[in-house]
Amino acid sequence: MYELRKNRLAFLMFIFFTILFAACSNQTGSDSKGESNKSDTTDLTEKNRAPVTIKIAYAFGEESFHGRFDHIDEKLENIEIEYVPYENTLESLQEIYANNVKPDIIIQYNDMTPVKELDVIEPIDDLAVKHGLDLETLRPSLVAYIRSLDEDGKMIGLPDGSSHVALYYNKEIFDLFGVEYPDPEKSMTWDEVFALAKQMTGERNGLNYVGFEFAWGNTAAGAQMPLREFAINMTDPETGEFLFDDRPEFKQYFNMMDTFYNIPDIYDPETEGSCLFCEKRAAMSLASNLFLNEGMGDLEDQDSLDMLPTPVWADAPEITPYLGSSPMIIANYSEHKDEAFQVLMEYISPENQLEMVQNGSSASVLSDPAILEQFAVDNEYYKNKNRAAWFTGEPALYEETQSRWDIFVDIGGALKKLAETDIDVNTLMRELEEESNAKIQEAMSQK
Repeated sequence: MYELRKNRLAFLMFIFFTILFAACSNQTGSDSKGESNKSDTTDLTEKNRAPVTIKIAYAFGEESFHGRFDHIDEKLENIEIEYVPYENTLESLQEIYANNVKPDIIIQYNDMTPVKELDVIEPIDDLAVKHGLDLETLRPSLVAYIRSLDEDGKMIGLPDGSSHVALYYNKEIFDLFGVEYPDPEKSMTWDEVFALAKQMTGERNGLNYVGFEFAWGNTAAGAQMPLREFAINMTDPETGEFLFDDRPEFKQYFNMMDTFYNIPDIYDPETEGSCLFCEKRAAMSLASNLFLNEGMGDLEDQDSLDMLPTPVWADAPEITPYLGSSPMIIANYSEHKDEAFQVLMEYISPENQLEMVQNGSSASVLSDPAILEQFAVDNEYYKNKNRAAWFTGEPALYEETQSRWDIFVDIGGALKKLAETDIDVNTLMRELEEESNAKIQEAMSQK
């Protein structure tokens, strides 16, 4: 009898512990599954704490690199960032690979040929979804610009930074010529700017003044800012065919520039490329970012210098030049795409962007006005200046694929010819098309 009760008790205890173990196992399995799903969707950093080195190919020098990125990996516990010197050329990128170095991120400035030729771009649209990045938090003009670099309109990277443009002016020269100051809250048209420029170009007290200049050269890149407000290609991206005849904006632009160069004494080949505004001999200058600096004299001498909104076309009074940027590209061969994207997300985080804009190292890529308007707030040369001028109007959207053949169109050379000869606009445009077509056909034959 005793043995029967003993066996029965043993059997009941076996059943009890079997059920208890099963319950614990089910509970543990359920929790593990839940944690796994949470990790997959919300916290990729928790999923893998193994140390990872993210190599970044950067073309603006080691000092600049460390200033921009050293604090990033301090915030990402399992990630270390390594600088890879890069010369922004196809040959340089090929040499990097030949040395068995494979950057996870390539910051490509201006010419996309290296990363496209070597086919190393990993579009980041899916990574943005995976990591919960809303691309609508970025400035629309920058998103449009990055997408315009890809034939399929994909985001080939995140923008590194950007710049602001404003019309700087010297009140002393306005006073000298008896001209009223423009409205600091309203964008003037290009025609209005040039009309003012004509009034303030001439000699006073033995010095020659000009009413307006494009900073660092009236036939240089800055002189193409009016064209950037159209945000259109000069050539067909696929065929290289010239689009001047189909797009009246180009003749509109060259006619306007012809009007500017025909202002008596506004253009002097001997001073081309210099900064007359820096010498206090230009009443207005179109320039970007931190144009006011120590090179313009003591702060006390800058009380007369201020900013106006960027000039606009009369038929598009709210549109300013499109924004450009150097895309921060994740390489498609990288074994650490998630970690590389985390680096980029930290780079464009509100906290990091605020620090960058306050010291003036870059304009913010975020569309948040509270961050944008902090640009150069800590810069002593912009104290009490009309910093709102940087944000008047909306930057144009580049809504088509940028043409690789546009680099063969020498706008600067055409402007120089327009400024220094009696050529008419129609002849200028025809000759520019002929010269450019020859370069494009040669480039096509080489490919």
